[in-house]
Amino acid sequence: MKLIKNMMYNTVYQVLILILPLITAPYVSRTLGTKGVGIYSSTAAWLGYFVLAGALGITLYGNREIAYHQKDKEARSRIFYELLSLKFITVAIALIAYLIFIFFQNKWEIYFLLQGITLIAVAFDVSWFFMGLENFKVIVVRNTIIRLLLTVAIFVFVRTPNDLWLYILLLALSTLIGNMTVWPFLRRELKKIPVRSLNIVQHLRPVTMLLLPQVSITIYTSLNKNLLQIFSGLDSVAYFTQTYMIIILGATLVSSFNSAFLPHLSGLFSSGESEKVKPLILKSMDLGNCISILCISGIIGVSQTFAVFYFGKNFAPVGSLLAVGSITIFFLALTNALSTQYLLAAKKMHEYMMSTIAGLIVNVLFNLTLIPVLGTMGAIIATILTEFSVATYILWKLRDLFTVKEVFHGLWKYIIGGAFVFVFLDFVNKNFPISILNYLIQTIIAVLIYIITLYILRAPANSLVSPYIKKIIKR
Repeated sequence: MKLIKNMMYNTVYQVLILILPLITAPYVSRTLGTKGVGIYSSTAAWLGYFVLAGALGITLYGNREIAYHQKDKEARSRIFYELLSLKFITVAIALIAYLIFIFFQNKWEIYFLLQGITLIAVAFDVSWFFMGLENFKVIVVRNTIIRLLLTVAIFVFVRTPNDLWLYILLLALSTLIGNMTVWPFLRRELKKIPVRSLNIVQHLRPVTMLLLPQVSITIYTSLNKNLLQIFSGLDSVAYFTQTYMIIILGATLVSSFNSAFLPHLSGLFSSGESEKVKPLILKSMDLGNCISILCISGIIGVSQTFAVFYFGKNFAPVGSLLAVGSITIFFLALTNALSTQYLLAAKKMHEYMMSTIAGLIVNVLFNLTLIPVLGTMGAIIATILTEFSVATYILWKLRDLFTVKEVFHGLWKYIIGGAFVFVFLDFVNKNFPISILNYLIQTIIAVLIYIITLYILRAPANSLVSPYIKKIIKR
């Protein structure tokens, strides 16, 4: 049950990171307009490269290493202090480089400077330590409070397009404060380690090995925004940003339990119980297939009406982008399951690194080819092809361990359930007035249709979920 609780906590934690822009998106889109959203997204995309350099691969590496030494307080304390020291050094270097970058900019300097607070916040992010200990509650509770306060602050203080600077400041400060609020809980989990005994250098190679895949991921999630700014303008950046926000939220709902699985699976490998890993991963992938198909069918069904209702009429193009881009959720979920759950836990760093490099090559190639011709839709198509390529590469590399039949067992049943959901949502959105209550009712009925269909078809996910439902009912 501990794993299930951590999955639930991590789902809340990951969704929380995205839920703020989702809640405030209608208000922010209308208040800041396409130009304001475009400027924010463009400056954030450039910042992302420096955040990556500052963070290195410490979040994933630290999570895994702490998980390997959960029960050894001295060992985990030593690892924590070494990685924290390393991160302070790399963030300082990245911050200096970022300030030099700003010096050579001839526009948006104030926005770039305010975004820089997020880079400082990276130094104080110790969530990886608590994740490695499988203590997700500490992170979730504190960040929930901070995010709720931030949401209120945005609605109260961001009132006109001229308040873009304040919007960026609020987001950056919330990240910094959220990271610092968990520090008081470190004391009881650590013991003092002599400074002279720390060996930071030993972590450089493995952290760098994890950095390279992160570089690839950051480039192919930020490059499209940078190219859209160059070839299509700020409006296109705004359209892509809002579209991608919804897609990533859907992917997060599907794959949020992956981070909770990593320390658990790392523990199994560490204790020599690797035979238990494959069945666990196959179950999680099947559940991922189930939820991703539901998300995709739901997004496609409401995309045309939702875009205008949610973001405003200026964001009408987002509807078609959502309908096409939603397929990305399926490939993202599959990739995250195989890479985060298996490759990282098993320390197969070469395969992990090569998969992201393959994604980078595909992404750059198709972005440069499609964006100048198709604009925002080109960026969406490039994203789909990128995630498809990464998932295909990993499946091919792991073909001796996971067969295609095992990975996609029962997928056709989820597709049938998703088809029924789409038909229902498409009919309702074309024939009934749209409102918040309407969307809420649609969601409830659509989920019920999906569940009933899967129950009738005896989908594999039934056996995964039913035991936990029975336990909850008994309580």
